[in-house]
Amino acid sequence: MQGYLDVVKISALRIPFVATVLGALPIGMLGLGLVLYVHQLTGSLAAGGLAAAGFGLGNAAGMAVQGRLVDRFGQAMILACAGMTCAAWSVVVVCSVPASGGQGFAVAASAGLGFCIPATTGSMRVLLAEWVRGVEARAAGYALLAVLFQLALLSGPLLTSMLLALVGPGAAVVAGGLMAGGAGVLFSMTAASRNWRPVKDSARHDGVFKNAGLSVLLLVAAGTGISSGVIAVAVPAAALSLGTAADSGILIATMSAGQIVAGLLFGSRAWRWPASRTLLAALAGSAVASGLAAWAASSLTLLFAVLFLIGLCGGPSAIASSALLDTLVSRATLTRSYTLTVSFSLVGAALGNAIGGAVTQNFGYWQAFALSACGVTGVLAVGTLFRRALGNKPEVLSVTAQKR
Repeated sequence: MQGYLDVVKISALRIPFVATVLGALPIGMLGLGLVLYVHQLTGSLAAGGLAAAGFGLGNAAGMAVQGRLVDRFGQAMILACAGMTCAAWSVVVVCSVPASGGQGFAVAASAGLGFCIPATTGSMRVLLAEWVRGVEARAAGYALLAVLFQLALLSGPLLTSMLLALVGPGAAVVAGGLMAGGAGVLFSMTAASRNWRPVKDSARHDGVFKNAGLSVLLLVAAGTGISSGVIAVAVPAAALSLGTAADSGILIATMSAGQIVAGLLFGSRAWRWPASRTLLAALAGSAVASGLAAWAASSLTLLFAVLFLIGLCGGPSAIASSALLDTLVSRATLTRSYTLTVSFSLVGAALGNAIGGAVTQNFGYWQAFALSACGVTGVLAVGTLFRRALGNKPEVLSVTAQKR
């Protein structure tokens, strides 16, 4: 727990942490809000699903673009502009979609809203690398960031449900956009963000896609995203078959709870394994757990336990991937590299949703869980095959920290 205490004691990071949580809440809010808002207007759940998919893909693209801009121009200006645009765009979406009358416009507007979501999580990740001294304390900081992010994603749909009962889906979308925009502006006003300076010279010439280790990490992010996307479709299908539609939300929340518990436990103690080995071990656990999901798909009770296990394996995987960036990329491209990993994961999840929907519709949810297990096994094979590119030594991290 000492690592968590070391991070919390840094007063300059407290408000950025708050802004990061506030910025993550709308991601869970807006996906559900857009599905229900477009469904209310068109009467089509398929149109609502496309709007949510557009939002997710727009968010992935926006993260990648903002990451590059932050590494070029700094955090404060980019986050402030994105925040104000996001707040205004959410109002535009709710006001203009009814007038347009077209599903295509609704999808495009939703994608634009996703694109404007401020990259507060990526910026917070960079501040942790700058402000937190020591390998163990930084690992705790990354774990804390992952846990808070998962808590925000878990709370977002619950907040949306409350807003739906009070003001309706359109107002829920506007509330999500205003919250995300306000979080970006709040983050940009903190001293830690305003004083952060990019390394401009190296940022212009350091090509991230020429980095073999980062390329492997991006493949891992995309592959695990596809697996998660397939599971996100298989779970509601299993809930409808074995119980009720309401069980799907509890099942997904159980998986998120597993990630939160694993993140807290992982960050509470010092681990001597290199981050690359931790990542591969977590992927191996995820492959086994996903296979067990296919076996447990005939029992709702067993499925709860297995999904919690999947979450337990996913937590360390995300933290280890974040920690690897400290030795795989330079400071000049750290924001860009982190946001790229998140973007690849989001795109993978969207692709996984599409694949999972087709498999579940034509073959069944049992086969979708099995496909997810095969996907994670493939990701593990890629990571193992190229493990030398991912290899890092813990002492390198401490040397890097001393130079900062």
